[in-house]
Amino acid sequence: MKKYLLIVMAAVALLAGCSTTGRTVQTAADITEPRGRDVYRAKGQPVELDLTALFEADRAGRKVTLNMGALELTTDDQGIIKFDMPETDTLILSADPCPELLAKCSFVIPVNNWFMPYTYAVMPDGSVERRAPWVEFRRMPAPVTHEPQFDFLCRSDYPSTVSINGVEVKQYKTGIFFHTVKFTEGVNRVRAEAVYPDGRKAISEQEFIYEKRDFSRQPYPLWIERRSFQPAADMEMLPDEVLRVSFRGSRGQEAWLDIKPGRKSLQFIREDFDDYSLYQAELPVRNFAAGVPHTISLRIVPAAGAPVKETYRPGFTRTVIVRNPEDFPLLKVKNDYSRLVYNLGAPRLGGPIRSELGPGVILKSSGKIGRNYRIRLSNTETGFISEEDVELLSGSRIQPVYSVTSMSCGPSERGDVVSIPYLAPVPYEVMPDPDGKRLVVTLFGVESAATWVSHRTGCRVIEKLTWEQTTPETFRVYVNLKTDKIWGYDIRPSGRSLVLRVKNPPVYDSAADKPLAGLKIAIEAGHGGSGTGAIGLSGLVEKDINLDLSFRLGELCETMGAEVVQVRDRDIDMTLIEKRDIAIRSGADMLISIHANAGGRGYLSVAGTSTYWHNPFWAPLAQTIYDRLLETGLEEFGVVGAFNYTVTRASQLPAVLVEQAFMTHAEDEEKLADPDFRQQMAVKIVEGIIDYLQEMQE
Repeated sequence: MKKYLLIVMAAVALLAGCSTTGRTVQTAADITEPRGRDVYRAKGQPVELDLTALFEADRAGRKVTLNMGALELTTDDQGIIKFDMPETDTLILSADPCPELLAKCSFVIPVNNWFMPYTYAVMPDGSVERRAPWVEFRRMPAPVTHEPQFDFLCRSDYPSTVSINGVEVKQYKTGIFFHTVKFTEGVNRVRAEAVYPDGRKAISEQEFIYEKRDFSRQPYPLWIERRSFQPAADMEMLPDEVLRVSFRGSRGQEAWLDIKPGRKSLQFIREDFDDYSLYQAELPVRNFAAGVPHTISLRIVPAAGAPVKETYRPGFTRTVIVRNPEDFPLLKVKNDYSRLVYNLGAPRLGGPIRSELGPGVILKSSGKIGRNYRIRLSNTETGFISEEDVELLSGSRIQPVYSVTSMSCGPSERGDVVSIPYLAPVPYEVMPDPDGKRLVVTLFGVESAATWVSHRTGCRVIEKLTWEQTTPETFRVYVNLKTDKIWGYDIRPSGRSLVLRVKNPPVYDSAADKPLAGLKIAIEAGHGGSGTGAIGLSGLVEKDINLDLSFRLGELCETMGAEVVQVRDRDIDMTLIEKRDIAIRSGADMLISIHANAGGRGYLSVAGTSTYWHNPFWAPLAQTIYDRLLETGLEEFGVVGAFNYTVTRASQLPAVLVEQAFMTHAEDEEKLADPDFRQQMAVKIVEGIIDYLQEMQE
């Protein structure tokens, strides 16, 4: 590997002149793997820690050990220790005698968020601070890079006059500044400079080697992209199914699918692209012996005239087992909130959810992909559930079924109630009509013999019940509504009935001096504890600004008469289900989840505020809050529907998520870091809530 120079120079230009630290030469082997996006911590780089904040007096000559005695140091006349960066994520610092300003003689200093140059002052609580003047690189490429340019991100105290490679650039109030540097082949020096208002100057320089590289994939030596191999996991299938196999690999070759036992092979169909080919095959499994594991593997044969002659066998395989329908087991749901999803899609928040099932529901499996069972709901519908949420039932393999003979609908003190016989623990789901005209309850393994559908007078939200037998084993109940302005609904088994409750609206007056009086509003500050959420360009932490805005929003809501439930009231770890449960069990009338966004390339690419809903009944709330947030001057990112975030995936109350703005956009982050702007956002969210209340009363 080629050597490179990595020069870190910190300069302080005082009235009397300029002083610099020494230079350090490193090889690429001394740089650790990247943490986060394009950020490196360099093993062996010089570290200066100012410990003066730990001692009341006699700062010089203090004995300090690092990492349980791995390194013994003595502070200099200024209370500073110097050493080379070890290969660790933390420093364990101990002093003898114990520092006067510390309750204990040793503590842990995390270094995973340090940036070069490593010149910090240690505070009594173990945190570190920069001592002015300083400038740091926050985003940079690897020491040896193959990219022709890079968007360098730096930071210093604000306000300063800042530049990168002599080009003066804008500094944001968060201290960050950035510039795109184009590389030439070989060694490139990048210099960040910050000049303070009093004339003091900080400089940091680094050098990178740019090696030009053709990133197009060559066909030889032969290769297969492992993560493109489909199916992505072992499978259990029915005899009448077709196994679809595909992968991306060397362009323009001949590929085969090998099946064992039996020594059978099937040639792939090839589709060529710029630097790869997509290979696809369909394998009917009807001839696979039932219950016998079959192994499929891939091989690529070099095309005629290729410079290589050997066949390439990557060595990764999939196991396929074919079972007859009656051989697939019954499953019993064992966990609360077990997700039955439509498919095993790739969205980061999981596949679209059909239903959240509770313990005791019996399911008939009809296949398996990896650790997920495929569930037969009817002859036309399926779903998937994790094996962690179910247990195998021994004995009977017959799915429970029953007939519905009657249903009822009537009012109660808290809302309208629909009661449907639930004589066996069959799977069920409730879906909102996209147009807001009805709720649709579906029971699988149920047939209708309904001759008695009773309606009592006094229902405030439900107009009537109708039903349909959509398949011989699928019974669907349509809960037709008088209005689309509803305040929540819940469905759950109760004895031998499946009970759907549609809430009565709360009592409030949106035109009153305190328009939120009579309402209970739950506010969820996203992330918390070890879950930091997004980290901004300047180091702003999402969980912190989420909590701050949640408190501001809560105080405003209380001023307007609401009772407020802060779902996360401090910096603690909480599961998403735990957060949602707190909101629902509190009896809240509304749930607002506070987050901040991140994403996009560069530092001025993707920006704006946005709101999110999962249930279409809550879309108007997301819209009114969004419209008000735009009045802050934030750009539009949009109102996003069908968002599968667990906390706001609630039918029991209007629930929406607010993404304040983008932590990864320099202008957005500058606003988010401003407490006054966060207060302005809180005001606009409250105004959006009031707008929604007015719409609900029209």
